Amino acid sequence: MIIARTPFRISFFGGGTDFPGYFEHHGGAVLATTINKYCYISVHQLTSFFKHRFRASYSRTESVLSPEEFQHPLIRETLLHLDQREGVEISHVADLPGQTGLGSSSSFTVGLLHALHGYLGRSITAEELARQAIHIERVRVGDAGGWQDQYEAAFGGFRRFDFEQDGSVRVTTISLTPERRAELENNLTLFYLGTESSAEQILQDQKKRADANEATLHAMRAMVDEGERILSGAGSLAAFGDLLDEAWRLKRSLATGISNRQIDQAYETARTVGARGGKLLGAGGRGFLCLYAEPSVQPALRDALHDLREVHFGFSNEGSRIIFKSDE
Repeated sequence: MIIARTPFRISFFGGGTDFPGYFEHHGGAVLATTINKYCYISVHQLTSFFKHRFRASYSRTESVLSPEEFQHPLIRETLLHLDQREGVEISHVADLPGQTGLGSSSSFTVGLLHALHGYLGRSITAEELARQAIHIERVRVGDAGGWQDQYEAAFGGFRRFDFEQDGSVRVTTISLTPERRAELENNLTLFYLGTESSAEQILQDQKKRADANEATLHAMRAMVDEGERILSGAGSLAAFGDLLDEAWRLKRSLATGISNRQIDQAYETARTVGARGGKLLGAGGRGFLCLYAEPSVQPALRDALHDLREVHFGFSNEGSRIIFKSDE
């Protein structure tokens, strides 16, 4: 048996510039971090004693005779990509629900790939994991979206990703002193909006509007430079919160459905009680609201958003990794 643990992520700046339709013309960049919330994928041999040859347990259970029969597209296409014909059982559990803006689909794909490669006795680099996950999600399955989630899940840590016009990706670790890292971590809060749904339609709309959004995406790309400058400097981190507010107001214009009345009300309420800024994580319309608020403001923030569930988290330095391996 093999078990892979893969982190979820929070993306701060540059989302949308990691779409090939943008970065192949202009170059894109994203500033993001993984957090200490994970999905776990186990892979175990399924012997010929069973009537079915493959079984997968996630929010439901599928038992099939061949990979082609799986209804879960990521499981099906990952097994076909690796030409996995020997029977296996795949199980998935996670610390947080999927389809909520934390890059969970890509964490699932990266983790499944990592577990299967480990099961087959193959070593694989973070770069290879990210590339294969992109191929499965964007080519084989055909889901819209960018490249940041796969890279962040594979590499982990507080990173800057530069997506070059030639398709290469430059990965840079953001250097934070322990004190500055702790301050930023303490100033970020995460609230669950209680909705789980696919962002595919929003992503498709954003993809179609790439030309119309070009100027906005240029501005969002520049915020990656500014965010990195703030983090690497010695000045107040309050500027980071202000920049999040500016980025959120730009993001709302990228596609219909990114925000809604509930999200707008929660965000403006947070601002009223002292949060400097924040953003809805993921493509929009659902999921988690990340807010920048100094600790002195947070009690009032929690009271004001008492209808939402807060999720306590910390930053994680690790990407996908194998945490258990048995030869038996």
